Amino acid sequence: MNDLSNLFSAFNKKIVLTDTYKENIRRGREALREKINASYIDNGLSAPKHSSQGSFHMHTAIMPKEEEDFDLDNGVYLQGYATDQTNWPAPRSVHDDILSAVKGHTKDISDKDTCIRVNYQDNYHIDLPIYIMGKDDTGNDVAYLAHTTKDWQISDPKALSDWFTEKVKEHGKVLRRTVRYLKAWTHHNSINLKGITITILASECFYSDDNDSLILLGTITNIIDRLEDDFTCYKPVRPKNEDLLSSYTYNEQQTLLEDLKTLKNKFNDAIYDSPNEREASEVLRELFGSRFPLGNRENKNGEDYLKTNQPESVGGKNRHYA
Repeated sequence: MNDLSNLFSAFNKKIVLTDTYKENIRRGREALREKINASYIDNGLSAPKHSSQGSFHMHTAIMPKEEEDFDLDNGVYLQGYATDQTNWPAPRSVHDDILSAVKGHTKDISDKDTCIRVNYQDNYHIDLPIYIMGKDDTGNDVAYLAHTTKDWQISDPKALSDWFTEKVKEHGKVLRRTVRYLKAWTHHNSINLKGITITILASECFYSDDNDSLILLGTITNIIDRLEDDFTCYKPVRPKNEDLLSSYTYNEQQTLLEDLKTLKNKFNDAIYDSPNEREASEVLRELFGSRFPLGNRENKNGEDYLKTNQPESVGGKNRHYA
């Protein structure tokens, strides 16, 4: 077996957001928040509250490559409204308010169904979803998203972030790294799988070990097993009836499963079959891209772990690991 833990540690350092990049994005976010708040105050309204959400907030974002665009979500929570929706403004109206507030901030601002998007020349954009806190059918507090075609919709990004934080407490920070590795694979290979879906599947199918490469291999295997049994991925928070994979056609389902199996089999070969760390890393660069570091040819596949006729211990092709 090739011990690839050091290579994955180096890979993580290459794909995690740098402090400089994060600071640049934070400056853009803070400038938008100030502009929105000033606009509301100037119009005699309470300044909204703001909350970062998504991969940036959960620390699972990866550094975009030169041709890629980074997405930061900044939730805008409107203030001064009762939980009774009778007197809430229409979603179209609050979208127009935010559009007016950020007008001219950059040259490229667009209005999406679920947010206002502010695009920056530095290959990133900030999405501004708009919320009002209300009550659900059982009287519990919940955030409602201003959706311009579906009215106010229950959406609870903070609850999802809290859920993921509990998963990190359960499994350790390696869960965040596992999500980053899978995102790097999807980005490099243009795999049809959204970041939120990766995050949920990796959290619910997490495989425990002391080695990042074996954790990732076991998690991939568990994801395949789960999707072959039931091709769904429901949000673990409200709205819990939202299946993030419901839009996939049968052919798209089969394509994703085949992509995952190819990832698993090549990854398994790199760990167990490649004669040394260098050749293993060359296989992994095909899977994860050129940011994955090249290994040392002198680091041989440990003889005690060379694959035999017996099934592999983790996720091997000869064993249907669950």
